[in-house]
Amino acid sequence: MTSNAPAQPQPIVDRPPESVIIRPWPKIVFLYPTFVVATVHFLMSWLNLVSATTLGNTFMTVLLLNLLVFSFDFSRIKSITIVIGGIALVLLVLWVDNKWDLTSFLGRVFGSIAIEMNTPFYGFLSAGLGFLLLLVFVNSRFHYYEVNAREILHHSGYLGDIQRWSTEGLEMNKEIYDVAEYLLLRSGRLIFQPATSKKAIVLDNVAGVNKIEKSVNDLLSIVAVRINQQPGPG
Repeated sequence: MTSNAPAQPQPIVDRPPESVIIRPWPKIVFLYPTFVVATVHFLMSWLNLVSATTLGNTFMTVLLLNLLVFSFDFSRIKSITIVIGGIALVLLVLWVDNKWDLTSFLGRVFGSIAIEMNTPFYGFLSAGLGFLLLLVFVNSRFHYYEVNAREILHHSGYLGDIQRWSTEGLEMNKEIYDVAEYLLLRSGRLIFQPATSKKAIVLDNVAGVNKIEKSVNDLLSIVAVRINQQPGPG
């Protein structure tokens, strides 16, 4: 008796990628908050939606905070210390305020700050940063690393130069050495140590470093299993 039951769908098996592309980025990519704020402020200044003082004060605050990324390496310990120090400072200000009304004084000091930039300033800064970020993006199409089952390939130059290292015996380490950079782009450092090379391959400012590390681990682990499962001589 023939069954007319519909065929059961085959389960979808996640397959590892055939290769993983890794692009190390220059530090300028961490200026994207300043680029975004400059672009928004240009539009608001052009349309006269917000006062020039408000725009100037907020822009300068964002710019100075953004430049901190280039000034220090915010390690985990340093970041925790800064947070604890900030909380302690707030508590100290609140304690002093009970005796000398410090918050009113600080309010008058910060309230007297009136930074103003005109519309062309925001426009030219936005266009300049946008052009630099575009150049960086285009350059990243020609300068990147590719990890496949057999080797690591370093693509460099506009003529397609390639340098190769074997993945046999490859060691990989991940470092998230700057919490601020990780918060901005989930970036970190990947270090590859090929067995055939005395010099490690160090890739800084890799965006989405955790996802890329997992993809490389999945790729290399599947390759290792396939190698270990090869039948021996009969």
